[in-house]
Amino acid sequence: MKLFNLVACLFFSALILVGCGDNQKPKKYLQFMGGGLTFNYRYSKATMVVVVRRVSPIAEGGKFVALFEVPGELTPDRVEVPNNPSTLTFKLESRALKGIKKDVPLHVTVWAIDEKGVKLDEIKTQFVSDVDEDTLPSKPLMDPNTPGYVPYLENLK
Repeated sequence: MKLFNLVACLFFSALILVGCGDNQKPKKYLQFMGGGLTFNYRYSKATMVVVVRRVSPIAEGGKFVALFEVPGELTPDRVEVPNNPSTLTFKLESRALKGIKKDVPLHVTVWAIDEKGVKLDEIKTQFVSDVDEDTLPSKPLMDPNTPGYVPYLENLK
């Protein structure tokens, strides 16, 4: 009888300890919404864009950081956008890129960072172009600094 009590006591103790474990999954803060390579023929430039959605609150002072792979460079283009508590979706866009090749993937990493600089969440994705960058005009077709899209007539050849 004492052996039965000991086994029963150990069994119930084990059940209690199993219930005490920290079985919470890491909290999600980001959701990938879309993005891609953008070829702007009007201004003769190509960029990468990624759109993320904040799915869990981040304290004021937090930010979103995107690291865009730049063709031919070892250092990624780093873009930061501050967290706005009243906004759910955030667009991050790289600087103008050169050297984009057809069917060559370009990687993007997006981080959600809290106000103390701690990385809360990370999303990795990649974009692949279906055209080479040399399909862009060699010079801009429009002047981006004038209203009404005034064309550079000499570049329309």
